[in-house]
Amino acid sequence: MDYREALLNLNEVDLRYIYEQLFHESAVELHSIELIESIRQEVFDHRYLERTLQAMPAGEYELLMQAIEAEHEFMPVPGERVLFALQSLLMFETKKGMIIPFDLAREIKELNIREIEAARTQLEQDLNFITGVLFLYGYAHREHIEKLYRLYFNEELSSEKLENMLMPLGIEPVGDMIMLPVIREGFTGQRLPAYDEKHYYVPATFDELKQYAGAEHHRNEQALNALLAFVEEQESEELADTVRFLIIASNDANLTMKELINLFAKNLSEPDFEIFEHLFIAALEETRLWIYGGKKLDEIRGEIEEQEQVEEEEREKKVINLDVFRKEM
Repeated sequence: MDYREALLNLNEVDLRYIYEQLFHESAVELHSIELIESIRQEVFDHRYLERTLQAMPAGEYELLMQAIEAEHEFMPVPGERVLFALQSLLMFETKKGMIIPFDLAREIKELNIREIEAARTQLEQDLNFITGVLFLYGYAHREHIEKLYRLYFNEELSSEKLENMLMPLGIEPVGDMIMLPVIREGFTGQRLPAYDEKHYYVPATFDELKQYAGAEHHRNEQALNALLAFVEEQESEELADTVRFLIIASNDANLTMKELINLFAKNLSEPDFEIFEHLFIAALEETRLWIYGGKKLDEIRGEIEEQEQVEEEEREKKVINLDVFRKEM
């Protein structure tokens, strides 16, 4: 089956929808043959194919490339295994399985696969970097993000490269800050805080930052994991995700505690409530919180104590100097 035949198997409503998604313009005036030829021409463009293959999930990419290399036309795998490829029109669903049109496979074979795989490696690194930043801090100044990039990769992070990182995530900068959408709503109409390097915790290595990348962010926080495991035992995994968010985004321990009690803890027995209370306090103490630039509460306390000690030493120096001055009088 070639690409035109695969598209001919779709109804006109689907073709119009695909056309409008590809070209961002109305397809109402176009006939089926015009839709098919326009779609085929766009998808077969090497820039489109390169961009799509670069962004494809690893398992799906390997599955597709193995099939193309082996010249398999049909792939008897579930549709959910190739969702990205289906959405990107690199495969079509049939009763026999997923089909790769032979002329499309031929076009993909002509691409520079080595360059595509190098770009995939770079994109994976960049996405791990930016999602690590977002989930460690919740929101961060562009200047701080640029400093981290220089620290880990010894190169400058251009505005264009940062935008390319954010585009797949659907995130746009707010002034000089990058923030998760759930936080962005809270900053609407507010004055953004000025950059302060001391505000941020700085992971020593990129591998440490990567621990916060992806849906399982903060999975390395032992105290938080203990609380989440307790919640899952009592309720559900979905509720545990909510609890994780409430902890890392907390800027008021009492309010967070009340929210968690209302969510599930009010129904606990007295012994279980005591366990919950202990786990909650430990999680809040030992988890890297967005409100403090990814620092833990004990790190914040340590900084305050250190600053107070410095100020006390400065006061003592002034007293000593004043005593010396009096003796000289």
